[in-house]
Amino acid sequence: MDSHSLLQYGFKDWYKLVDVMLGKAVLPSTSGVYVLRLKHHFGRLRGESDILYIGSTNDIQHRIIENFLKGKGGETTQRIHDYLFSKGYLESVEISWVIRDDYEDLEKKLLKEYEDQHHELPPWNRAL
Repeated sequence: MDSHSLLQYGFKDWYKLVDVMLGKAVLPSTSGVYVLRLKHHFGRLRGESDILYIGSTNDIQHRIIENFLKGKGGETTQRIHDYLFSKGYLESVEISWVIRDDYEDLEKKLLKEYEDQHHELPPWNRAL
């Protein structure tokens, strides 16, 4: 599973996270599923992918800007914020989303599909 296989679920436009941070790309303030991808593929236990994280929320804009970009929140939020800013991934990560009322169900489905194919979860979905 990679970002191209997500087209069937409606993930079609990708935006640089740095552009979101600079206000050049606007995220919706609605519920949905979002995916963070790297600009290139990387190895997994089985195969390769460019997907770093699959998440869902009732407010995509708040989740990405306040949590991941500003670093407010819990352990997963802090870890992803650290990857973006301390480890230098901000310039290389892109985001796409689909607006869905059943966002939690779609997130679970995508995570299961990813794990079934790669025998592990996306790297940023795993706690260290």
